[in-house]
Amino acid sequence: MPKAGISIALAAMLASIGTVLAQDDLGARMSMDRIADVHAGTYAAGDLIRFSLDRFSGHYLLRFEGDPEIYVLYADHGSLGGQVLKYDSGATALQVAGWGALTIYTDAQPSGLPAERTGDSIVPALAAISLSDMQNAAGDEAEHLSYSRRIRLSFLADWAALAVDPGLRALAYDTMQNAARGIDRFTAIGAARAALVAKVDSVQIVTSGKPTLSLHGKILNVTFNPAQGFAGRASSRGIARALGQLLAVPVPN
Repeated sequence: MPKAGISIALAAMLASIGTVLAQDDLGARMSMDRIADVHAGTYAAGDLIRFSLDRFSGHYLLRFEGDPEIYVLYADHGSLGGQVLKYDSGATALQVAGWGALTIYTDAQPSGLPAERTGDSIVPALAAISLSDMQNAAGDEAEHLSYSRRIRLSFLADWAALAVDPGLRALAYDTMQNAARGIDRFTAIGAARAALVAKVDSVQIVTSGKPTLSLHGKILNVTFNPAQGFAGRASSRGIARALGQLLAVPVPN
């Protein structure tokens, strides 16, 4: 065979071997879902972002260092056998590649930052709170929104029921805080603030079968399901998104 023919045949053979190896590698990565898992623990991303992930009833709990909110993340299938973890608003919080690499997305870093596990974490629990402290907190949240967003709201609840049930009270308090943070997030946009001021003068925290928002007159009912723990109440992101739908003022997810 001429030398040129040998060179072409060798090149074709090497290309074929390379294709087979690439397919084998891709196939191995794609089979990793089942393998691609989210490891509980503490993480660091860039110079400033620190967070923790923990498993919770088939979902995950996300906490950022310096932020009191505990987010529930819901897992969905990603590409190449990975997973996507989303907030209840539908926005992506984390992507986990099939081979384990983790990327976190924040408002400040919407294109994502790679994150590295730094240690173990402890699954969070709701702190106990007295009725008087919760009532004082309701006043504090209203005062904060008045100062920061020029909104006059009052926060209401069934204080008699909460007085006799510490577990219910802790989750109601957490729901109230998320509602206040969600309203603050929503009203960062001028049109959203105007819409809320026109339609809402108080926020009532009530129990229900699932977390919802609804308007009754000028009372915004924010519901939570005590039986579902963290997953039974909406996050601040979920509250902001639901307000956008309720008041017809779309906001970023």
